Amino acid sequence: MMSRNISIQKIAVFVLAVGVSCIKAQKFSETQPWRKLPKLYDYDDFDDCRNANPEYLYCVVKTHLVEDSKSVLWRLISTYSADPRHYRRDELELGICFDRCDSILSLTPENDNKTEIIASCATERVRLNYALNSTSHVLSCVSAEASRFPPVEVPEMLFGALVVILLALVISSTIIDVKDVSGKGTLLVNAFSLAANLRKLGSLNSRSRQDLLYLEGARVLTMIVILLCHASIPMIRFPIKNPEKVEQQFESWWFPIALAGNTYTVQLFFIIGGVVLAVNFMDHIKTHAKFNRSYLWNKILNRLIRILPVYALVIFFQATWYQRLSDGPIAFRYKDHCRENWWTNMLFVNNYINASEPCAQFTWYLAADFQLFLTGCFIMMIIWKFPKLIKSLIYTMIAFAFIVPALVIYMYNLDATVLVLVRYMTNEIRDLAYYLKVYITLESNAGNYFFGMIMGLIFHKFIEDGKKLESIKNFKQMFFAAALFFVAMNAMTVMLPREQLSEPYFSTAIFGSLLKSSWGILFSFLMLYLSFRPTCLFAQFLQHPIMLVLAKLSYCVYVVQYTMVYMIYRNVTTPLANSTFNMLLFTSAVLFMTLIAGFLLHVCVEVPVMTLLKGLLEPKQPKQISTTPAKRTDD
Repeated sequence: MMSRNISIQKIAVFVLAVGVSCIKAQKFSETQPWRKLPKLYDYDDFDDCRNANPEYLYCVVKTHLVEDSKSVLWRLISTYSADPRHYRRDELELGICFDRCDSILSLTPENDNKTEIIASCATERVRLNYALNSTSHVLSCVSAEASRFPPVEVPEMLFGALVVILLALVISSTIIDVKDVSGKGTLLVNAFSLAANLRKLGSLNSRSRQDLLYLEGARVLTMIVILLCHASIPMIRFPIKNPEKVEQQFESWWFPIALAGNTYTVQLFFIIGGVVLAVNFMDHIKTHAKFNRSYLWNKILNRLIRILPVYALVIFFQATWYQRLSDGPIAFRYKDHCRENWWTNMLFVNNYINASEPCAQFTWYLAADFQLFLTGCFIMMIIWKFPKLIKSLIYTMIAFAFIVPALVIYMYNLDATVLVLVRYMTNEIRDLAYYLKVYITLESNAGNYFFGMIMGLIFHKFIEDGKKLESIKNFKQMFFAAALFFVAMNAMTVMLPREQLSEPYFSTAIFGSLLKSSWGILFSFLMLYLSFRPTCLFAQFLQHPIMLVLAKLSYCVYVVQYTMVYMIYRNVTTPLANSTFNMLLFTSAVLFMTLIAGFLLHVCVEVPVMTLLKGLLEPKQPKQISTTPAKRTDD
């Protein structure tokens, strides 16, 4: 009985302690400085404004607070905003419904400029709420007049006509193909038949090497991770009701590590591309010892046939109808520059030209990847022409991988990686020097592409010589060292400075180069291991039939993801709370819509156009191209 009473007492003490700690935590939370700050995003209800007046006018206004050293609130705002991991609280954003500016209208009845009235209304609202003076300017307005459907322009009509033609081809070809029992349809019918393309999608007869099939699954996993990251990033730019939640995340010790993962996941695509390029080239060289320059042009042409039609269609949509697919006052935050800068995408130079005003921002990768593909082809042509230079080229690629990113970081006085600063993220790092000079450029991403190529060359050499993984001396130790190096480099991101450095440091440049290279080194080792262990559990998962089917959709999914992500955010009309529920809701919507759009693009555009073009060009191509299993359809 005594022991039972003691147990009850212990439980009571524990519950009391938990309750006290909760009360203290609540009191601590209530005393947080951000609770006393002005509301960062103060929006009138847009839907109420629109429904109350058929001729409504609603504007988003940026208000800059005027310094007032006598104000306690201003001093708190100034101190809080000095931390680069915080939003600037001396700049407020207000959503103003014109009908709610009666007090300002009565003061200035002679003023008939409604946008000026709304700006004055915002200034007056800030003065009344916080006893601070400010200056205001209108960022964007939505009105009943502007919301009316404007006349369709010529480019929009052309895009609509193109879509109608594609749909007509798909529908008519499918009907003809289904009714044709002989199965001997024309090239056009076979290319655009939905039934035929669905069969191709479901077919597991891959032309890829069986020992490299796991790369298809690796491509899918990388694509999913990138899509999930891109689906959530725009939330940082969104007018949210609780910006302190974002600031708290940026203050977390683990956030720099998570941000590094988000920053460098795309490097896996470069590594995979390098592996595939090197192995395919070496397989061709094996059966075609005589150097032939035309093989390079055929390879580039096949590449363009695969990637350009879908890409051009999506960019065409971005430059035309995308601009119309928006609703409410928040859409202006996600402006796209395809109307003026579409040509940079079509020439694959959008990672250098107008990079801070991008057309479909995520497509910088396609430009860098195509540039690296051309670079890799040139290197492999040298190996084909002068095979004795292979070791010298490998050493040169390794030196390039480490030295060039470090030089770029040092020369431009850049950070080692993307800093954990809210102010850069609110503009999706488009103006961040590291993004423009390192993240999206050819020279800074070439290192990991080269690591993939080196892994492909080593793998092919071992296969040719009949060697096994065990013949690599101390492979396990090197693999473990690469993993340890990877973990150490990414973990050290928590030690990076909170602000940009005032002068360049060699240590920062070297760390930035090693951090990026650690991804290429580790995953090259992992891919080499999986190449010789195709029956291990992880390799079997990556080669699952579902993965092989999804891999065929991965390119279309990547190309269309930007459109889907921003169309969703451009149609939200009210500020949201930054919460797990909203994050999951938006991420799920983006994932679902992007997969559907990617699927439609694949079966209705990518496969039909690729089949048609290759069929038309095939008679003109020399028939010396190898038909070994290593030849990939995406090259």
